[in-house]
Amino acid sequence: MLYVKRNEQGELADFSFSPTPGYEIASLEDPDIRAWLSRPENQPLVDEALQRMDLEMARAVEDLIEMLIEKGVILFTDLPEAVQNKILFKRSIRSLRSHGAADASDEEELLL
Repeated sequence: MLYVKRNEQGELADFSFSPTPGYEIASLEDPDIRAWLSRPENQPLVDEALQRMDLEMARAVEDLIEMLIEKGVILFTDLPEAVQNKILFKRSIRSLRSHGAADASDEEELLL
């Protein structure tokens, strides 16, 4: 679903794909929205939104892969080696971020 924010003149000012206060439900088929998205001055905002959506979709696909592995629909080893390596690396980083802060401070205390 698409949500748009309009300025005082009723022109589109911003858009979002999540319900946001001050934004209204809209459709990509709306000629005003199509025109706004195609204007050169709005391209930086559109590009930023596309980059954000790409990151969100990458995480959604990663979560989908994890779910399929957990349910036994696919095996981790069915994935290409490069994908396996990326998933393992990201798991490690997330684990360090969620547990590592306490562990790192404990290690520093031990070294002192």
